[in-house]
Amino acid sequence: MKRLLLPLAALALAMPAAAHVTIDPPQAVAGGYLRATFRVPHGCDGAATERLVVSFPEGVTIARPMPKPGWRLTITRAPLDPPIDNGHGGQIRERVTSIAWEGGPLPDEQYDEFTVMFRVPGHGGEVLHLPTVQHCSGGATTAWTEVPETGRRVTDYRHPAPALRVTPPRISGSN
Repeated sequence: MKRLLLPLAALALAMPAAAHVTIDPPQAVAGGYLRATFRVPHGCDGAATERLVVSFPEGVTIARPMPKPGWRLTITRAPLDPPIDNGHGGQIRERVTSIAWEGGPLPDEQYDEFTVMFRVPGHGGEVLHLPTVQHCSGGATTAWTEVPETGRRVTDYRHPAPALRVTPPRISGSN
């Protein structure tokens, strides 16, 4: 009986994390492009998800969502002052601040994934938080926007923002 209870207890402890909107993969290389999936495991207190808004922190200049049948996309941008070099002889004059999918609906008892490709900012050794707000039928909203304070763990929060661990870029020629 003890052999059965230990795995069940471990599963129960892991389940709260599975209830959050998460990002997959959970880490990426600084300066590289990432195909990230935001996983929505349920609705809001039994209500169907009708809109998902992912916010991008400063430093993310390029982000492109993958369309989903039955969902409309809205990309919100802000000007960059000054513009930055795009690495191909041009300039990037604005950055993506958020991407929203609206439509569905995604019933509470189902899950879905929303995919974005973006360039990962930073130098490595940091965590990038991507606040995400889930809007559901009947006006219900769940804001997955809590960013852990120094010294606290993500499990200390009820609605943590999806987090991406940024790793240093690889040095050419090293294994």
